[in-house]
Amino acid sequence: MISIIVPVYNVEPYLRKCLDSILDQTYRDLEILIIDDGSTDGSGEICDEYKKDERVRVFHTENKGLSCARNLGLDSANGDYIAFIDSDDWFEETALQTFLTTAQDTGADIVGCEFYQEYKDRTVKPGENNTEYVVEGDEVLKTMVIDHKLTEDVWNKFYRVSLFEGICYPEGLIFEDKATTYKLLQKAQVLAYTPTPLIHYRNREGSLSNVHSMKSLVDYWVVYRERFDTLSHISDQYYRVALSESIGAISRMWRWYAGCGEEEQRRAEKTLEEMQQFLEEHRREILQGSYTKHVKATCWYARTQNPLVFKVLHSMNTLYRNRNRNKYYEQ
Repeated sequence: MISIIVPVYNVEPYLRKCLDSILDQTYRDLEILIIDDGSTDGSGEICDEYKKDERVRVFHTENKGLSCARNLGLDSANGDYIAFIDSDDWFEETALQTFLTTAQDTGADIVGCEFYQEYKDRTVKPGENNTEYVVEGDEVLKTMVIDHKLTEDVWNKFYRVSLFEGICYPEGLIFEDKATTYKLLQKAQVLAYTPTPLIHYRNREGSLSNVHSMKSLVDYWVVYRERFDTLSHISDQYYRVALSESIGAISRMWRWYAGCGEEEQRRAEKTLEEMQQFLEEHRREILQGSYTKHVKATCWYARTQNPLVFKVLHSMNTLYRNRNRNKYYEQ
């Protein structure tokens, strides 16, 4: 049996399309766990409509966030495999059968797939040069962290349920996929990938990943700082990648810091101090190493904490974001 976990929060215009795509799967041995995370629109009522299918279980909770919803689904799941889907996305009709067949044929603990990107006025198909692959052992984690052949997203993968023993999504953090997927890959013995697009991912400007609040900026740093502590000990190659990721998180903070309120900035002072200390500890190796000009420039201007630099960077990024709003996001 496959357990499908669907966290739901205020997605009334999109929810039926998502749930219908699960019920219409060619593979039928499913357990569908819908977690209504305190929705304030009509999403909760729509969830209840689907209880007429005996495979569906609906949980209504107070709003605790995406990680809590996913963890509730994991705690309640009875399947042999787990798949997640965001409640504004939808599956291709043969998605779960393809996932399961690939897992059984290869012995994979995780199966990744390609996906369509859905925008307001168009659908973007994945590139045609991608090929299927199966990797084992140390190559599993390397595929994502070093080779970047696999994204960190939760929803475009299929998992053997035993991988989640001792692992859950960090509650209260926005970037829960970046904090968790690499840990699952560390446990997996076999990873398989299919270039067949099985999921439609909806790009929306209001999604959490597209919001640059102080909360998101701090969480982004927390996640990558932890990844550095974990991955940097594996090898020199992992050390360099993890260091570059951490610098990228600092750069993200500096680019959007000026757009946050003064009270938020005061509350983030400890985080800025942590960033300053991290940069000081690694400054020489960054400036003398073969890092990009962007990384080296970040190391320089982040050390200054100059308010004018904050404002200039924020203005430049805001201008770019506004000019490309229609290109990148659904309105």
